[in-house]
Amino acid sequence: MEVENMSKAEWQVMRIIWTLGQATSKEVIEVLKRKTTWKTVTIKTLIIRLQKKGFLKADESTRPYVYKPLIAETDAIHQSVNDLFDSLCCMRKGKAIGDLIKNSPISKGDIDELIELLQNKRETAPDEVECDCLEASL
Repeated sequence: MEVENMSKAEWQVMRIIWTLGQATSKEVIEVLKRKTTWKTVTIKTLIIRLQKKGFLKADESTRPYVYKPLIAETDAIHQSVNDLFDSLCCMRKGKAIGDLIKNSPISKGDIDELIELLQNKRETAPDEVECDCLEASL
């Protein structure tokens, strides 16, 4: 399953289900009604689409159905970030990471982990990263 096929709206539904571990459509609707102006039918349609795409599974032995994720949140995030960064020029990836850090709320603990990762990465990093955009066509 490719997370690039998941729309922003579907991501919002999945984030709720990942956070709760599992959820009924009513629970998802209650949360999204507080956060968005979406109608109930829209939210139910998103849940159905996520099932068809293979991201959710309904436990049909219960009423109401309980929806469970078929992909872990960490796996979806990893795949999504890698898909995005695979489409960037190698020379621009560092700036993109900088933009994310600058514009994202992150904890002091996360910052400490990032500092350690960067210090370790620095030991084997080249002085300059070369462009890979035209590599295959030359």
